[in-house]
Amino acid sequence: MKKLVDKNTNTVNYGIHDEQIDFNWDDYILHNFWDKKVIQLKRKFGFHKFHFISFTNDNYLIGLAIVDVSLAKNIFGYVYHKNSGVITKWEKTILGRKCIFTNDLDLNQVKYVSKQMFLSIQRDLTLGTIKYAFTYKNIITINAEIISSLQNKPLRVINPINFDRWSYTDKRPGLKVQSINVTVKNQKLQLDPTTTLASTDWSGGFFQRNTNWMWANSSVIIGNDILGFNFVAFHNNALYPENAIWLNNQRVCVSNIIFKWNYSHPYTSEMQVYTADERIHLYFKPLGQKSDIHSRAFGLIKTNFRQFFGIYTGHITVGDKKFQIPQSLGLFEFHKALW
Repeated sequence: MKKLVDKNTNTVNYGIHDEQIDFNWDDYILHNFWDKKVIQLKRKFGFHKFHFISFTNDNYLIGLAIVDVSLAKNIFGYVYHKNSGVITKWEKTILGRKCIFTNDLDLNQVKYVSKQMFLSIQRDLTLGTIKYAFTYKNIITINAEIISSLQNKPLRVINPINFDRWSYTDKRPGLKVQSINVTVKNQKLQLDPTTTLASTDWSGGFFQRNTNWMWANSSVIIGNDILGFNFVAFHNNALYPENAIWLNNQRVCVSNIIFKWNYSHPYTSEMQVYTADERIHLYFKPLGQKSDIHSRAFGLIKTNFRQFFGIYTGHITVGDKKFQIPQSLGLFEFHKALW
């Protein structure tokens, strides 16, 4: 099994990895601006991670996320309906060590239990499934199991961020859903697992304090095919792109993606994501958003995060086959953080 970090040379195995990784992050020696070793406690607190899962079909987009910045963890999510807008949303910040979120992102466990909330996520690549159980007050209950293994060809990328820091990400849209049950305020949503798709994002590392990105993501069933895409820009000048298209279980990496947007007035015109050769040209119409624009921990942590729900149209060409995107629900995100 390939190691994340070569302990003898203190180097990281950068690149795209299609095999399971020994996630020995703790063997990495981090340095500060002056090239001095960062003390162990500060290094431990400097390892940040997050997981995001979304479920989509023709009518619903459901999101659930946990963000871990060591001293604090933020759990949030929403249920969005194409015609009704945001049906419900939730958010909770947890301080201290009451929430378990392990650092091995291949064999990962998330667990938090309180009077108001229950969260359990179990991921094991060898089992080929991820199990979710989540309840918050009487607002929302989510129980789901999705099919996820290395055979699904997730995009697993390790990137240098600057001279000394690095990030790992594992992204995969268009995953099949084994089972899903969602209840909003005691009303069960009508979700068919055969027509519902999942998109996952497991990311972690020693991020730069100033972390930015733009992100476009969607999954859709077109005839007998499942098509998903994940496109990213401005992620600290990543050397290995996090851009790919999935057609069923075949992954096609894309090197250069162009974003066109109106940051100040995003609802006035469609955003666009495309390639110079026009093999990809997508239009995104935002219909709503989840925002987090806050300063926390006396200004040490700042977030300016806008995740838009909306409709993708346009086309994607895979090989010699051109797919027209049939008004697919998806996400378009602006993210700026100081953490």
